[in-house]
Amino acid sequence: MIKVEIEWIDSKSAPNEWEYIDDLKPLLPVMCKTTGFLLEETPEYKTIAHSISNDQVIGRITIPKTCIRKFKRLK
Repeated sequence: MIKVEIEWIDSKSAPNEWEYIDDLKPLLPVMCKTTGFLLEETPEYKTIAHSISNDQVIGRITIPKTCIRKFKRLK
């Protein structure tokens, strides 16, 4: 398996409570960095797993390619 590092943009939400409109501050997207083993790559997304064994994986995440800012293979 190929080990990779992906930097990607994720959405951000506010706390689930009432907020006064006059007090609102911008809700900016969040830059994330995820490392793992590349499981699948399509024109639309990349899927990686945080850990793998001989026949199992744990911690899968699929990241849309439109959210990916940097992609690098690790040694």
